[in-house]
Amino acid sequence: MEPADPVPDGFLAPFEVSRAAEDLYGQLLRTATDGDRIDHAAVAELARVGLVQAEDGHVVAVPVRLAVERWVIEQEARIRRARLAASHYASIQGTTSGGFLEVIRGIDQAREAMHQVETGAEREVLCFDRAPYFSQRKGTISPVQESAAQRGVKYRVVYQQAVLEDPLIMAAVRNSTGLEEARTYPDVPVRMIIADEERALLLLPYGSAPDADGSRTDEPTDADAVLVHPSTLLDALVRLFGSIWSLAVPISSLDDTSWADEHRQLLQLLATGLTDASIARELGVSERTVQRRINRLHQLLGASTRFLLGVQAAKRGWI
Repeated sequence: MEPADPVPDGFLAPFEVSRAAEDLYGQLLRTATDGDRIDHAAVAELARVGLVQAEDGHVVAVPVRLAVERWVIEQEARIRRARLAASHYASIQGTTSGGFLEVIRGIDQAREAMHQVETGAEREVLCFDRAPYFSQRKGTISPVQESAAQRGVKYRVVYQQAVLEDPLIMAAVRNSTGLEEARTYPDVPVRMIIADEERALLLLPYGSAPDADGSRTDEPTDADAVLVHPSTLLDALVRLFGSIWSLAVPISSLDDTSWADEHRQLLQLLATGLTDASIARELGVSERTVQRRINRLHQLLGASTRFLLGVQAAKRGWI
């Protein structure tokens, strides 16, 4: 008795091949077939989409998973070419909504646009993360980010310090180790995502909800977004990210709960102008330990002198 066809009906629908080609593919998955004794039209269909190949005068099926992965890669390439073409023709139009800027109305449409920008990234995603989240699920890792990371896309994310006070968000950030390089900064200016330095999306919250007594609150209820295509504005946004990234503190350095208090005390003593020996006596540690901690602060804050160390610490509100 002949075994059942291992290819379910409609399984090859994305490849847009005929039923005869599907039947032939099912047969080829069981055994190779002499190329002279099969339907050449069906073979041609399967070969066109990479489902079969010839080996020593026989036609053999390419494994389903490999064929699907190849098809997905080709479709993604087509999507990228379509987006580039759209950007090109939009720039030719030269209008506000069709040139290097596109305004997207409403939070649902803004989320979809953010999803598309992130999905289209090939090399690197730069992100400013801050409230509000508009009731979006917190404490979970984005499936888009996981998929992108598997493709080799690098993530650099700067989180606003205030949002990390939410234990759900902080847990998600810690669970993202390996998927992103995360830092924190006191005042992230805008929620933003940049893909491959080729497009950026900025979220612009607005509106406010009534409080229990009927008064208005400052909590936004909706948002628009601005999609930025290659332009001097996009270049400026990339530079803005780089500037804040250089000032931000790696979240991994905050794992020790005593880290902030320890360094704040050290910075306050440095600000008084005390020598390393005097600071060591105040802290009850060796002078070498003080110097090691100061060097660590220089690395974290990117400051080459003690004066700049104080400036950077002040900017972050540490002293």
